[in-house]
Amino acid sequence: MVPIAEYPSRWEANVAAARLREAGYEATVLVDPATDVAPQYVTHRLAVLVVRAEVADLAVDVLGLERPDIEAEGLDAAFHHRRFADRPAWVRYLTWALIIAVPIPLAISGLLLLWTVLRGIFP
Repeated sequence: MVPIAEYPSRWEANVAAARLREAGYEATVLVDPATDVAPQYVTHRLAVLVVRAEVADLAVDVLGLERPDIEAEGLDAAFHHRRFADRPAWVRYLTWALIIAVPIPLAISGLLLLWTVLRGIFP
């Protein structure tokens, strides 16, 4: 069995599975069983429609879908990072404020300590 589509609700996936069964293809909907009992514990909220590997292309044609590359989408979601310039302005300003605000007091206190030590060594 291979996944051919993901749906935001079980109902939509069941409708697509019914269309495939009507066309003569065996289809199954996979949903996390905790969705009905304890939805707050569900980590993957999508309903996945799966069919046999040998009829996957035909089933995609029946539904009029493009076949998703689930592995590539997962990798994109895991490793896609937004550029710093694309973040909201307040995030950029606060980041620069922290970059400036943290090292400056450390540098000043380090210089004062160095001055105190050097003044003690060379009176």
